[in-house]
Amino acid sequence: MKIKKIINLSVWAILIAGILVLVGFMNAGHRKMTCKNIEVSIDLQGGEQLITESKIKKLIRQDTLLDKKLTDIDIIRIENRLNKIGVVSKADVYTTITGNLNIHIRQCRPIVRIYNTSGQSYYIDRSGSLAPESPGYPANVIVATGYIKTKYSDTLNVLTTQLTPVLTNLYKLSDYIFNDEFLSAQIQQIYVNQDREFELIPRVGRHVIVFGGTDKMEEKFDNLLLFYHEGLNKTGWDKYRVINLKFENQVVCTKK
Repeated sequence: MKIKKIINLSVWAILIAGILVLVGFMNAGHRKMTCKNIEVSIDLQGGEQLITESKIKKLIRQDTLLDKKLTDIDIIRIENRLNKIGVVSKADVYTTITGNLNIHIRQCRPIVRIYNTSGQSYYIDRSGSLAPESPGYPANVIVATGYIKTKYSDTLNVLTTQLTPVLTNLYKLSDYIFNDEFLSAQIQQIYVNQDREFELIPRVGRHVIVFGGTDKMEEKFDNLLLFYHEGLNKTGWDKYRVINLKFENQVVCTKK
């Protein structure tokens, strides 16, 4: 029994020693390995593409990394630089034993595009963070215009501050529309009026929807959908100029 135990311990010792030697060889090889290729993958999270592989490689200066020793590449610095890009939700960078520098980008998912009174354009994404516009890659989302004064900031999240009530309410309204199949297809623009209340511009029908504030939002949209189904489908979608949802449990319309 003791001999069998000694044999088992010896086998395990040999295996562990072999693994350590193998790891040592791999580490030595990795220290000598140079960057042979840079591979970029982008997770769009179901949205439109707002950043490209070529732009990522240009930002990290691909030409300075190829043929450079993998151990000399500052992965943390590259990750930090990529994570500062407004349309990037998260960046992961790592090297492989084959000489690849792999970059995985998770893109943010915009739900509304803001045009403020200063002429700036930016997005609010699903997490409530602001994201800059990406020239040449516009997101097909609802547009918000009117009395919106807040300027773009890459550190601002509308869900964690009380400083931007207009943007916070815009986020709530846009997120509700975004998550409803019919509303996301029907509503194309949100207008913020002087009273900081909301008016909706539909794709179908020549009318303005006076929505008011975001209080009782679900009830207001339920009333709108019911009116669309039982009212406009019978009278015609171009009969009214204004559809007002501000009054409780009723829809008040103004004819053309």
